[in-house]
Amino acid sequence: MRTFIRTVRPGGHALATALACIAACIAPVAARAEIPPYEVTVPLKGATPEDRAAGMAEALRAVAVKASGRREAANSPAISGANPTRYVQRYSTTADKLLKVGFDGRAIEQLLQQAGLPLWPAERPVTVIDAPVTDRAAVESVAQWRGLPVEWVAGATPSSARRAVLVGVPSGGEFAWTFTHDGRTTEARGSAETGVNLAADTLAARYAPASTRSSSNLTIRVDGMDDLADYSGLLAYLRELSLVRGVEVESLDGTVITLRVAVRGDRELLGRIAALDGRLQPGSRGAEDGPAAVDFVYAP
Repeated sequence: MRTFIRTVRPGGHALATALACIAACIAPVAARAEIPPYEVTVPLKGATPEDRAAGMAEALRAVAVKASGRREAANSPAISGANPTRYVQRYSTTADKLLKVGFDGRAIEQLLQQAGLPLWPAERPVTVIDAPVTDRAAVESVAQWRGLPVEWVAGATPSSARRAVLVGVPSGGEFAWTFTHDGRTTEARGSAETGVNLAADTLAARYAPASTRSSSNLTIRVDGMDDLADYSGLLAYLRELSLVRGVEVESLDGTVITLRVAVRGDRELLGRIAALDGRLQPGSRGAEDGPAAVDFVYAP
């Protein structure tokens, strides 16, 4: 049986502390489909220190592309002129001359900001590819470079994340590509790499907008707080989103909670990212002005 708590008066710091304790005592929210945006693999020409330095520089350019969603990030003077060792957390080499590098995420975010580049949050929809491509490994390699999670249509499985679909129809030695996501369709013509870039460019334009070049402090009202599990679930969910930098409880009135949320981006992007798994539904704000309006409705 669920225990319903209908009215809790605003309690400032005491309320925030109480809810934080509740959140810590209940299991965290399950993770969604993600791709590591700060890990890359690049080829090594040899085993000398100079070869490794060149590989590190290439890895930094690659992670800038992957984390920003912008191909042109690799040619940014701020990226190419940076010292890669300042941003590396770990690295390893393989017998087949590959350099695997893991970068410090927050340090890379700061570098992107200095370069005037946006940030593509880690929560990214899976793109299902439906095309008769002979070299799937090559396509998947390009997708990794772009930071694009992909599946092939024959192996696609149900997921809570809102998916994207990339369809390629052979035409004159190349493909006619159609990419569809969230009711929007874009098209291109070219190689398999062209199709991957079409999907990545389109998604990055939607989920890595200019607003991610800086941070915002938002006050949001969320309905749906019917019991303690909803309180803790909402707080845990927001804190696990990669664009969220902090969450504080301001007040609680009935089933509506008011939060102060620091995000890399803005309110619109927060809504777009949350829509990928549907746990924050659009509220009445916009259609209804006034103190009763809410930004989101929590739907665990």
